[in-house]
Amino acid sequence: MRRSPDQPATLRDDGSHAQPKRRWLALAVLLLPTALTLMSVTSINVALPSIRESLGAGPVEQTLILTSYTIAFALVLLPAGRLGDRYGHKRVFIVGVAVFTLASAWCALAPDPTQLILGRVLSGVAGGLVLTPLNALIQLLYSGRERARPFAIMGAVFGAASAVGPMLGGLLLEVGGESGWHLVFWVNVPFGVVAAIAAALVIPRGTPLGVRGRDPLGLLLFSLGITALVLPFSLGSGVTPANLGVLATGLALLAGFALWERARERGERFAIVPLRLFRQRALPIGIITTFLGFASFTASFLMLALLWIDALRNAPLEAGIVVTPFALGSVTGALVSQRLSRRFGVRTVTFGLALVGGSLAVVGVLLVALPPAAITLPVMAAPLLAIGLGVGLFVGPNTNAAFVQTEPRDAGIASALITAAQRTGTAVGIGVISALYALGPGGSSEVVNHAAATFTTAAIAGAAVAVMVLSRRSRLEVPERR
Repeated sequence: MRRSPDQPATLRDDGSHAQPKRRWLALAVLLLPTALTLMSVTSINVALPSIRESLGAGPVEQTLILTSYTIAFALVLLPAGRLGDRYGHKRVFIVGVAVFTLASAWCALAPDPTQLILGRVLSGVAGGLVLTPLNALIQLLYSGRERARPFAIMGAVFGAASAVGPMLGGLLLEVGGESGWHLVFWVNVPFGVVAAIAAALVIPRGTPLGVRGRDPLGLLLFSLGITALVLPFSLGSGVTPANLGVLATGLALLAGFALWERARERGERFAIVPLRLFRQRALPIGIITTFLGFASFTASFLMLALLWIDALRNAPLEAGIVVTPFALGSVTGALVSQRLSRRFGVRTVTFGLALVGGSLAVVGVLLVALPPAAITLPVMAAPLLAIGLGVGLFVGPNTNAAFVQTEPRDAGIASALITAAQRTGTAVGIGVISALYALGPGGSSEVVNHAAATFTTAAIAGAAVAVMVLSRRSRLEVPERR
């Protein structure tokens, strides 16, 4: 029996469409290693001071330890999406989980900053291979309004994992003492092994779309452009003529990539990113809002961790606990986002972003108005809870709206572009914060750290407001498919 063009390309389970219970079990298995990769972005924040002391990492090495993971993550997403379309997203996912597990062990055993940075690069490559299939498989497993619920659950996991990362990192540092930072990486190994085995057994066999064709120059232009765009933020060296030149080069390379892809399509040749995706309104707006949104709220975790440990002289565990209100708010917001999206559509995204921007501004005001001794968890709890609620209302509905016009044949590459926006936004946000934080002598002056955290919070709030304005331009609704 042939599938109609409007019917979603679901995964095959014993020759038929995946059963509902099997789909939800597969989603749970997909989200476990996804949570691990996200916690690896934020748990390192509280471990950085310990790593600095243990390995003698300098300022540039510290920045690269933070950002090399995200840069590598972003670079691999485009080929990961195409590999999934060609060979099956399940295969790409399992390979990614296996490599991530091995890379985590490498990081845990690293004897010096260089080895740790290399391990983080490999972890980032693996993280891209893990996260890209998630969006693609949700698109293929669910259709229309059905997608709202799994995307909402995904948003809850994104927020909770990002917030739990610092808490887990602080706990492991408390338990492990001087060697606690090694545990931050070792913890991924047993969970990674379990996730790889479960994925092989539980995720239904996919029917690869068999997308053929090669576009090496397009891939090279995109990869170099993204690298040049992110690199100046990653080195934490501030605004210099060299960095501005690299940024300009990155923009030029991405413009060249767009022209190259357009020429290939006109010549009826394979294009790694079909430009038809950008003729639709949903995906381009989703990419922009995702980039700016993740640059704002993900980077705020780094700011809070550095402020709590270095400037306020609290223990790493306390730095992890301080984001607990955010985690609770994020999960709550994500769980109610499906219901709100059905009633208000993409206005839910706008409201979530407004809540994020306003609450981050409140944090900035508190940092300016209060002396360091008065900055405590009870004081910060309410705005952090509100930030979490906003993030929960943003991630799932925004992702769902971005894919509303995407065809099954483009599931992998659309997923790669959205995930690239998430990771690149994270890299830029963390890079900006790291650069501001490094303005102080040795990065340890309480006054300078406090001021840097304040200005960073204001910058984050500005980015969130910009996202809010952009999101208001979208009037897309998720169609009901029957």
